Amino acid sequence: MSSVATIRPAAALYHEEQYFDWRVYALIAALECLCALAVLCWTHRADLPDLASHATSPRFVAGVAFGLGLPFLMIVSVLRMTTRASADVATVWYGWVPIYRRTIALADVKGCEVVRFRPILDHGGWGVRRLPDGDRILTARGDRGVRVTLSDGSRLLIGSQRPEDLAAVLSRSERPGGA
Repeated sequence: MSSVATIRPAAALYHEEQYFDWRVYALIAALECLCALAVLCWTHRADLPDLASHATSPRFVAGVAFGLGLPFLMIVSVLRMTTRASADVATVWYGWVPIYRRTIALADVKGCEVVRFRPILDHGGWGVRRLPDGDRILTARGDRGVRVTLSDGSRLLIGSQRPEDLAAVLSRSERPGGA
């Protein structure tokens, strides 16, 4: 009888999934509808009243459903931030299929603190940001997070709805001997 070795992922000490604020989705939906309307007017070379006469054709309905549905589905699948920390690494990624991923070794964490920030005023909103001073910002919603200082001097702000829990996991690496 042969045995098969399997690699088991490290147990998560911290796991959080955050979706962007509903207003972000509403703004994207409104912009998408305006763009779709503009494209329909341009492709049918018609004005709004003339477009209404085409509204019942199967080709028009399928085009609108596909044209609005597919981009919205793609956008919604990206607007999700997951933070996961195990005993040795912390990883933050965006999307169902990660389009952006940042992993830091907890051994590189030299300090961390729970902070409150102003997303729009401090760094232009939520999402992945890089400030002129080199700091990285990874947020999805809210105004709280953990500012992490790494051994190379760089800083990373990770947005969280439970920043105290995340800081407790990340600060284990600050103690002599780790966790």
